[in-house]
Amino acid sequence: MIVVVGRVSTDAEKRGALIRAGQALAAASRAETGCISYRLYEDTEDSNALVFIEEWASDEALQLHFKTAHIAAFMQAAPATLVALPEVRFHDVARSRDLSDVSG
Repeated sequence: MIVVVGRVSTDAEKRGALIRAGQALAAASRAETGCISYRLYEDTEDSNALVFIEEWASDEALQLHFKTAHIAAFMQAAPATLVALPEVRFHDVARSRDLSDVSG
């Protein structure tokens, strides 16, 4: 599994446009084969800081995602809504556990 964490910063004026673009991207991405989860979150300490968290079944699925029209549309719209360069990290996950596996 591949987990992608993307952090973006906007300002109060551009925030709505970034959220709309991000929500459209997330909804379209969730319909893709190989997408396990794709969500956009607001930082509770900074409402102008948003975080995308994506889970992909494989690197192949992620690579196909990068070739979609909705990624192209987001990449075209996003720069006008950002106040800093995005920070995006890709994590290869060998195994996942839930809370019952690690507690008591």
